[in-house]
Amino acid sequence: MTGCAVPPEGDRRSGTACAGESRVSGVAIATAILELVVCLHQAVLGDDQGITGTIARLRDLTEGGDYAYYTDIAAFMADWAVPPSSARWIDGEAAVRKRWRQLVTACRALLDC
Repeated sequence: MTGCAVPPEGDRRSGTACAGESRVSGVAIATAILELVVCLHQAVLGDDQGITGTIARLRDLTEGGDYAYYTDIAAFMADWAVPPSSARWIDGEAAVRKRWRQLVTACRALLDC
C-alpha cells in the first residue's frame, strides 16, 4: 500500500497553509478534499483533537449538501459515531466504515515497521 506518508513528528498542522489558500481562491471542493486527507493523517496518528477540528471544518465546507458525506468518511476513519446524515451507502454503512478503518489500520501498520 502506498500513499500513507506522514510528516515528521510534531507537524500536526499538515495541510493548514494549503487549506487557507484554497479557501481564498474559492476552490471549496479542493479544500474539502484536503481536509479529508488531513483527517486520514490525524486518524493514523490517533490525533482525536485534530480530527474534531477537521470534522468541524468539513461540516462547514459541506453544509450546502455537496460532499456532505465527507464528514461521514472522516468519522469512519476515526471510528467515531456518525452524526445524522443523509448519505446512503450502496454497500451499507457498516461495510463502508470497515473499509475506511482498514485503510487507517494499514497505514498505522506501515508506520510501526
